[in-house]
Amino acid sequence: MIRDISQNERLALAHLLLTSGREPHSFNATVQPDGLVRVTGPRGTAFYPRNSWFASFSRHLERSFFDPAVPAPAGPRLERRTPLATAAIHG
Repeated sequence: MIRDISQNERLALAHLLLTSGREPHSFNATVQPDGLVRVTGPRGTAFYPRNSWFASFSRHLERSFFDPAVPAPAGPRLERRTPLATAAIHG
């Protein structure tokens, strides 16, 4: 049976998401029958041990694991020049 996380955890999760600039309604956390906490966000789902899920999720959130992929910019690509090539052009 899938259970909801506690009210205190839900409030802490909402606060963490808001302070990190994310929408709380775009994430969901539940306790799986095997005891793992399942967190689903815009970019995927992760499972964490019940006793340390919040700290692990916080680290993953900080590293943008749950953020949507950012598309490559449109338009022409700039070429990177090595210092040697730049010196040859200007030198």
